[in-house]
Amino acid sequence: MQLRATLFLIGTFLASAAQGFNISPLELKFPLLHHLRLLDHEPSVSYNLASSKTFKEHNFSVPIDHFHNESRYEPHSHDHFNIRYWFDASHYKKGGPVFLIAAGETDGTDRFPFLSQGIVTQLAEAYNGLGVILEHRYYGQSYPFANLTTKNIRFLSTEQALADYAYFASHVVFPGLEHLNLTAGAVPWIGYGGSYAGAFVAFLRKLYPEVFFGVVSSSGVTAAIEDYWQYYEPIRQFAPSDCVRNIGTFVDIVDTILIEHAKNETLKSHLKAVFGASSSTSDDFFVSAISDVLGAFQGRNWDPAVGDGTFQRYCKTLTSPTLLYQQNNTIKRWTAQLISATKFDATNSSLVTGMLNYAGYANATIFSRLDQAVGISSSKSGQSLEKSSGVSWGYQVCTEWGYFMPGSSVPKDRLPLISRLITLAGVSQFCKDDFNIKTRPDTDRINKHGGFNFSYPRAAIIGGLADPWRDATPLADGTRPRDSTDEEPFILVDVPAEDVWDGIRGAVHHWDQNGLSKEDVQQGKTAPKVIVDLHQEIVRFVGVWLKQWRKNDVDVSDPTATTAVGPGQTVLEGN
Repeated sequence: MQLRATLFLIGTFLASAAQGFNISPLELKFPLLHHLRLLDHEPSVSYNLASSKTFKEHNFSVPIDHFHNESRYEPHSHDHFNIRYWFDASHYKKGGPVFLIAAGETDGTDRFPFLSQGIVTQLAEAYNGLGVILEHRYYGQSYPFANLTTKNIRFLSTEQALADYAYFASHVVFPGLEHLNLTAGAVPWIGYGGSYAGAFVAFLRKLYPEVFFGVVSSSGVTAAIEDYWQYYEPIRQFAPSDCVRNIGTFVDIVDTILIEHAKNETLKSHLKAVFGASSSTSDDFFVSAISDVLGAFQGRNWDPAVGDGTFQRYCKTLTSPTLLYQQNNTIKRWTAQLISATKFDATNSSLVTGMLNYAGYANATIFSRLDQAVGISSSKSGQSLEKSSGVSWGYQVCTEWGYFMPGSSVPKDRLPLISRLITLAGVSQFCKDDFNIKTRPDTDRINKHGGFNFSYPRAAIIGGLADPWRDATPLADGTRPRDSTDEEPFILVDVPAEDVWDGIRGAVHHWDQNGLSKEDVQQGKTAPKVIVDLHQEIVRFVGVWLKQWRKNDVDVSDPTATTAVGPGQTVLEGN
């Protein structure tokens, strides 16, 4: 079976594309893992369909190439193409601002809930604003070319997409509102984005300050990092300690067999058999397959309709005192023998049971289902590429952003939570295989905008304490301390475990963007107090910004208190 086969289903990360970064580096290398994971996440579709509104699709023509002085885009193009957008004018009154949601690295329709019931909905209602979603070039249906190739994907870059957004804000005429001048400069435009889109809107504010009056960067990864081994460390810090201990132990057992006993084919064969994998399964795919589930930690959310319960179920499996999967005596005997070949105690029945459950989970979710991948077509044939979010984000990873997550780079003073056999060279191999890219990602193209030190007036920085991406943001541990002000809000969000439905401390990835619908509220659903307070704070400081808008004497009355944020980084946390 060709394990490099690809089937990318656009717009889903774990429970929802609302969580950003819908394809992990391991899944970029082995897209089969993405396909198998999505089989378990049909509820994400219901979340998108549960958006309390639907929005009409519109198209806007932008240049394919905004930078004719840049050699990286040669041969240049003078053509245009359409990018999709959607808007909600239900709260709009003349003179109100435009709130632009950056769709980021997914299909723009995946952002509908942000427009129908998220924080942007609250902002539009509070300030009589227009809410807009603009799709990113090379995602969804916003492609410049009918057929995608390794040659014409060259126009996919952060700077080209940023220029699209500035061009759109400067020229758009909204259908049904043709009598109004809603372009940037005539009314204030406020950008909002999370994850990659969070960094994206931050850069919009800095590069096009005359176009975007303010932005809210939620979990915005303003620092591009080639070797981002730190991604899994928040699991070590915030996940249940017994679960973390078991993950590290079981990974170390696997690594010991595959690394220290690499020439013992019998032992390796027994290891893979315990997990339900064929002895012919490559070590590379094997360790990637059993490590990929940790990405589910990012998929958590304060709202169970949005959040993914995979990580919670995974931890309960690994820490269960009872055997959860039926195993024959041979598998049990081999498991004990495998543990005996490591530094761990094979007479510890709890350890043996945990290892069997660890292997059983991997078999049930991955190895027993590989036959479902039969018939999946390759994403690449010669120069031809599949139009998918995975291919597009993979290209951006390889050219500018990095974010490869090798276990081999984890410091030696701790057990890695993913295998040390996952190396930087190995996890980035798809760059050469898929795009013929043989150079390292040029992260300087991103980090020149400020990286960890990104700062700009009316650019809010918001992030979750337990976010795996926090160490790629200005809120990373070890970055310079900052005061949070109305001019530059700087907010770290901490939601206690007892206020999160899965019982694990948050916040994680841009938890501020989603909200409850009117139907949810009518049914008695509530958000954690920290999230409610955060939403109120965002509405308040955006109101302060809008008061600064004097050009057209727009009425943007602030419905909330106007007291300034006190000095020091603001930490929103529960009692």
